[in-house]
Amino acid sequence: MSARHAPAAPEREAWNRDAVGWERWEPVLMHSLGSIDAPLFRALALEPGQRVIDFACGTGDPAIAIAQWVGRRGRVLGVDVSEGMLAVARRRARILRLPQLRFRRADMDRFRLRGPRFDRAVSRFGLMFAGDPPATLRSIARCLKPGGRLVVAVWGLNNPGPALRAEALRPLQEEPAADAATTPGPARFARPGVLERLFEQVGYRDVESEIVATCATHASLDDLVAMQRETSMRESFARLRADHKRRLQSRLRRLFRPFVDGRVVRVPGEARVVSGVRP
Repeated sequence: MSARHAPAAPEREAWNRDAVGWERWEPVLMHSLGSIDAPLFRALALEPGQRVIDFACGTGDPAIAIAQWVGRRGRVLGVDVSEGMLAVARRRARILRLPQLRFRRADMDRFRLRGPRFDRAVSRFGLMFAGDPPATLRSIARCLKPGGRLVVAVWGLNNPGPALRAEALRPLQEEPAADAATTPGPARFARPGVLERLFEQVGYRDVESEIVATCATHASLDDLVAMQRETSMRESFARLRADHKRRLQSRLRRLFRPFVDGRVVRVPGEARVVSGVRP
């Protein structure tokens, strides 16, 4: 979800603009992305009183849930490159009265630790967007105590949402789309084994992986299209002329219509949780 490699400023500004849409669609996004939290927390092996750092925390998740888990004796730091996203995260955390939770704006590729190391590190759908994933994994390792655990969630192969968004946009693009497997984006580590090997190359041990089913639920096709327009596809919509915007919305409705399920739209997906231990 949020932090990137240099040059960070254009990407940071894009995520700042996206923050408005992420907050507006918070109920849908938190429900859809939150389905990964149970296996994520199981892999983290969280305990009360631990120190945990959440990279690319976006609007506050899973840092907020982790802070509730580790309790007042624990400490949680949420890191994100976007001031706009962090402003939303702080508003959410303030309502929940979590003094053990802090947020800091930083690029996760070049993060510099201030203070003691952490017991656990996590990134939920953030590492996929890193400009230099090996550098990011090394940066995270430096933040962990010896024996500390990193757990990362990424989208898997059986994930029609991003594929259908790309298909809807394809005939309206002037240039061919970038290779999804090698550029920052949802499909960056979708292929099994890619991220696991990267963990091992960087030096993490006891690397494990788990496939997790997910589901994004929308009140209607119109809601689904509106959310795409204001979140994941906001930049794409902004670059299109008016008639192409209308065409893109029509294509999105048609492509996602098979997922209408009763009175709502349910889009299944697949994520992978990859974990490793710092030597």
